Amino acid sequence: MIWMADACTAGFVALADGNEMLGAIGTRPSPQYGAELVGGVFPGPVRDEVVLALVRAALAQVGRVYLFADGSLFPAEALLSAGLREVGAYRRLSGRVPYRHVDPPVGVRLLPLAEVPGPETRLQALQTYEDRVGHHAVTPEAAADGAGGFDSHLSVIALDDGGRGVGVCRAAIEDGEARMDAPGVAPEWRHTNLRAALLNEVNTRLRASGITRVNVDSWGDTPGDLAHDLKLGLGVMEEAPILALG
Repeated sequence: MIWMADACTAGFVALADGNEMLGAIGTRPSPQYGAELVGGVFPGPVRDEVVLALVRAALAQVGRVYLFADGSLFPAEALLSAGLREVGAYRRLSGRVPYRHVDPPVGVRLLPLAEVPGPETRLQALQTYEDRVGHHAVTPEAAADGAGGFDSHLSVIALDDGGRGVGVCRAAIEDGEARMDAPGVAPEWRHTNLRAALLNEVNTRLRASGITRVNVDSWGDTPGDLAHDLKLGLGVMEEAPILALG
């Protein structure tokens, strides 16, 4: 968790006799869900007790927390038994680059991210994720070209009639395949087909680049979002529940 330490507002460490480290977590702010817990615990006979102690310490500090229960650093069974509840999931979906043409809704333009260099508009689009569980607060650095390794020419932003960023879908090419984040869409546009249109636009750009396979990362997407993506022919390759408390 060293690389994300600057984004954490608090940190907690569990030590055994002799100062052996058993686990450590940090609290990364999430606008709607208190804080994401990052880090975890090492395997061992007291793993469950340690993770519960760390989670409770963080909860006392920030009042509301969630985490990705991957089964190793954060063991799901112990946390569910302690009262955490499942509120979503991280998923990686993979498959052939789908083809299903969808026009954007009236009042929205789709542009390559590279054509909208202004950080304010990019941040507006990235902030459309912030009310979804599994998403931490967006930092200004995330709006820069190349942030997260994404390609601004493959990635697409949605602008409303006033030029406000109301959606985004970022993608990159790695080892001959595409890596994509599931689209972010502003709440007032989620009843429209904007999410599907963003996916279609990015997939069109991927096909034009000769890419045939895509891996889509999603955090906290709704059952409806998942059903849509499965109908495109994508399959769930990885999944980890998001557990919350407070």
